[in-house]
Amino acid sequence: MKRTFLIAYTLIMGVLLGSCQKEKSFSFVMSEVNPAGSLSVRMDEAFVQKVQELSEGSITIQLYTDGVLGDNTEVTNVMLQAGSKIDIARISPATLSTKNCNKHMLLDVPFTFSGHEHFQKFAKSPLAEKILNEPYENKLGIKGLFFAEEGFRHFFSTKKLTSVADFNGKKMRTAGNSVMQGIIDGLKGISVTVNFSNLYTALQTGSVEIAEQPIANYLSNHFNKIAPYMILDGHQLGITEVVITAEAWDSLSEKQKQIFIEASRYAQGECFKMLQEIESQNKLILQSEGTEFIEVKDISAWQTACADIINQSVTSDAGLYGEIITLAD
Repeated sequence: MKRTFLIAYTLIMGVLLGSCQKEKSFSFVMSEVNPAGSLSVRMDEAFVQKVQELSEGSITIQLYTDGVLGDNTEVTNVMLQAGSKIDIARISPATLSTKNCNKHMLLDVPFTFSGHEHFQKFAKSPLAEKILNEPYENKLGIKGLFFAEEGFRHFFSTKKLTSVADFNGKKMRTAGNSVMQGIIDGLKGISVTVNFSNLYTALQTGSVEIAEQPIANYLSNHFNKIAPYMILDGHQLGITEVVITAEAWDSLSEKQKQIFIEASRYAQGECFKMLQEIESQNKLILQSEGTEFIEVKDISAWQTACADIINQSVTSDAGLYGEIITLAD
């Protein structure tokens, strides 16, 4: 009788302890400025699905696309506040460089990455982790999860441009970050601050004549319909960063944090694969729809024009920047 009681007691306590140790469930909201079907959204979807798969459904993420929750700056500002209703977002690192995240500014320095392989090597390195953790360590209320890319950024315009000289006096869109302002100043353009959600209208009305995006975003947002000229200067790499609020991150168990880390690596890898597959395809589609691509055979004039902002930006952390450059070797 005593032995039966002990067995029953052990079984009951095991069940109770097991229920106490069960992982807490979460339902998160994720913001994306780009439209459904775009490279960024496909990457987001890979991340969301992998988190839900690895957590066996205990962590769900509702993805909102097309900028319905706001643009990069608006979403970031919401996430910096306690009790944010947006938990995760895909943003531009430049957005955080305006929040005293000086390491993030290094990723915006013109002509930093020599090619896709150079960036991908960086994105998987401990150097990337230093930058991803910067806002969290600065107690901003956000933590970076992973970096990916949308391809090199190129200027596109409502009128044909063939050289640096053609930018003189033209109205150029900026989202308000200092590096892009420095590029515009170097090109002798006139900066116009416009939210991404309003860019199409700004180009349509003529309040902006020149903007810049990776080819994938240029197509998915239909900018080619009103600004059909793209000059392939590749002044910056379209680096993208998925971030989570510190509140959401800190609420996760160690096991759940590992799920997010594994899902981040998976989504990053999927993005790199998709980019290679669709970049040349997108270019063909754009050409068939009337886009004219202007090749840049010698980039030296562009580098010279951007020399001041390159030098200013690198001083924020010259040592780390040198390590990033060295990865190209």
